[in-house]
Amino acid sequence: MDLLDRYMAAVAALLPKAERQDIIAELRDLLLSQMEEKEAQLGRPLTSGGREEVLRAFGHPIAVAGRFGTPRSVIGPELYPFYMFAVKGLLILSAAVTAIPIVIAMFTGDEGAAAPARFLSDFLTTAMMMIGAATVVGMAIERGWIRLGRTLDWKVADLPRLDRRGGKVRSRFKASFELAATLLFILWWTGAVEAPWSASTARNGVFLSGAPIWSTLYLPILGLALVQVASSLVAMIRPDWVRARAGLEIAGALGGLAMAATLWSAGRLVEVTAQGATGPRSADIAALQLVIGQMFQIGTAVAAAICVVKLIVEIWRLFRGARAREAAA
Repeated sequence: MDLLDRYMAAVAALLPKAERQDIIAELRDLLLSQMEEKEAQLGRPLTSGGREEVLRAFGHPIAVAGRFGTPRSVIGPELYPFYMFAVKGLLILSAAVTAIPIVIAMFTGDEGAAAPARFLSDFLTTAMMMIGAATVVGMAIERGWIRLGRTLDWKVADLPRLDRRGGKVRSRFKASFELAATLLFILWWTGAVEAPWSASTARNGVFLSGAPIWSTLYLPILGLALVQVASSLVAMIRPDWVRARAGLEIAGALGGLAMAATLWSAGRLVEVTAQGATGPRSADIAALQLVIGQMFQIGTAVAAAICVVKLIVEIWRLFRGARAREAAA
């Protein structure tokens, strides 16, 4: 077996059986032509070293099989931009998910100088898991194991609108991120995964636990989360359903205002306790309780303000859409 035969055998072993014979025949003709051209340039037959040089210049058998065989890239060029969009969103989500429990642990005294190192470690672990899952899904789509069907159908009218200053009003990417974050919250809220705000013990014996008001509002909060899921799904699947999406957002904003009012009137939202807290330690626990209470009160006020802004925006969007339809009529 000469060098060409050995080279062809190495390439053939890496090709799919259905296409192997045709590809090898084509490659053999191509390489023989290159060798003949080389011989014409030199004016003599090629030596073993000359044939080796031609074959080495053509490429390693693994690279050649990749060029001439069935494409085997994990994420193809058409899918790659969508994949990168998803990866960016997952990185943001991983950072948020990792930071929440660490910030809470810092308030309980369980984290100190080690907080940055723990955040980096947990963030890398979570991000790698999410990106790995996204890569597996992308590979399945690339190979046709997951059929997208009409999901890839799109219209220019479905593209994100831009205001006069060029800002995005809404996009499917934003909706997908909202959906992922809301689903993660539902998993936490229903206990499918451990919530970062669940009762925890610090090294110094400090406990954080939710006030009874959270048990009372368990179902209303879950209902609001499901409304947000429905709104995000509408924005992703049917972005032209402006009225339906605005109606869901208005319902969510009204529910959020009612929830904020209930939480504000409840007063204490988090209970801080400690084992054997007496004397100065008891005063420290009371101070921590006061700080956390003020933070939650501020957060409740901010959430209420966001709900008011969202309510105004969505009502204006409905009014603007009605005027546009009247003008078109």
